[in-house]
Formats: sequence, structure tokens, C-alpha cells
Amino acid sequence: MSEAFVHMGASGTAIFSDDTASDTRDAFRDYIAEGLTPVEATDRLVAESAEILSDVEESGVFWLALATTQWKLGRLLDSVRDRALQVIDSGTDLHRWQDNPQVAVHRRTQQLARIRSQLLSPQPKPKKLKPRTKSSTDFKTGDVALFRLDRKTAIRFCVLHLWGDRGGTYCDICLLGLDDGKPFGKRSLRLTDTLGPHYTMVSHEPAGPVILLRRGVRPPKRTAEAFRA
Repeated sequence: MSEAFVHMGASGTAIFSDDTASDTRDAFRDYIAEGLTPVEATDRLVAESAEILSDVEESGVFWLALATTQWKLGRLLDSVRDRALQVIDSGTDLHRWQDNPQVAVHRRTQQLARIRSQLLSPQPKPKKLKPRTKSSTDFKTGDVALFRLDRKTAIRFCVLHLWGDRGGTYCDICLLGLDDGKPFGKRSLRLTDTLGPHYTMVSHEPAGPVILLRRGVRPPKRTAEAFRA
């Protein structure tokens, strides 16, 4: 998609080529997979999206994405369908695309027409969803550990802090350098206080190659840009 077609958090004119739309879809799917009813999942999502719903343009994206997702999963609520149809029929969604080339407006119009037709058609039978595997970690802030790459090479790192989102729990780590085979001490950390790139561990650390060296160490200063790895 041409860069000229990009709008705000959107990378294209398709309904889910938008950050708000894709986040709404993923959240609803997660709630259904966790056992919530369509009404419960919708109520929770609406409560969490107060800021989005206070914006006329973003709220339209929200209702279109939610209605489309519910229809595909066989769980479309009448109230959500009506909200989405109101967005389409009012033309408010197209207002977001007026500064884009005419071809972008045309493609978005086609997308809205397709969604409208879909929402008014019989929806499929409810689909069973499995909860997605979430990231987890046993590390704590201030842990210093060793990751063994092979029999000869190992790297030391420090856990800067833990954080989480709908996808699970993650830890940001700072590489301290190659392991020298000597016992780890606080002086070792001071020597590398501002060194080493920062990364985010996005899945549970492997039990075999990882050895915890020390716990409760004051983490080095966060001076490097964080990278997801």
C-alpha cells in the first residue's frame, strides 16, 4: 500500500489494517477464548476503550472492527451490529480518508459496503477458540543470569524490570558481556554499569541454557535503547 494511503494508525484501507481495529479484534478473541460470553466480552472491551470511544473517528473504527470480529466468530450482538451500521450509513468513517487520494476513498468505500452486506447476512455458527499461549518468566528484577550459547560460550545478563500486557509477562534484560568463568560479584556489575544493549525476552526462558547467578542486584542504568529480541 502506498505511503500516501496511510491514515493515522492505519497501513491500508482494509478494516484490520488499523491498530485500533486489530487491537479490538485480538482483545475480543482473547476474552471469548478465556470463557467470557459475548455480552461480557463486549462490556469489558467497551469499559477498557473509553478513550477510544470518546473520539468520533476512532470509535467508528472500534465498532466496525468489533462487529466484523463478532460476525466471523458467530457471536454478533444486535447492539454492536447496529452501532457498526450507523457508522457506515452516517459516512463518518469516510471523513477520515478525505485527505487521501481518491483511490483510497474508493477502496475504503468498497470495504464498508462489503462489511455492511456481511453484517446483514446470516452469521456462521459460533467458533470455539483456544486461549493463546502467553509469555511468562520466572525472573525477578535484579536477577543476574548466564545464558549458555554452546559448550564454550556463555553470556551474562541482568534483568532490568518486568512488565506485562494481554500477551503475558516479559522481562527487559541488559547484556553484561561474555562470561569469563569467574564468580559473579557486585563489582562485576559496576564495571559494566552502563554497557550492553537492552532486549526484551518475549517467551519463557529456556531452563537448560540459563543459570541464575545472583538475585536482588541493583540493575544498571537504562541508557541504551530497548530492542525486542
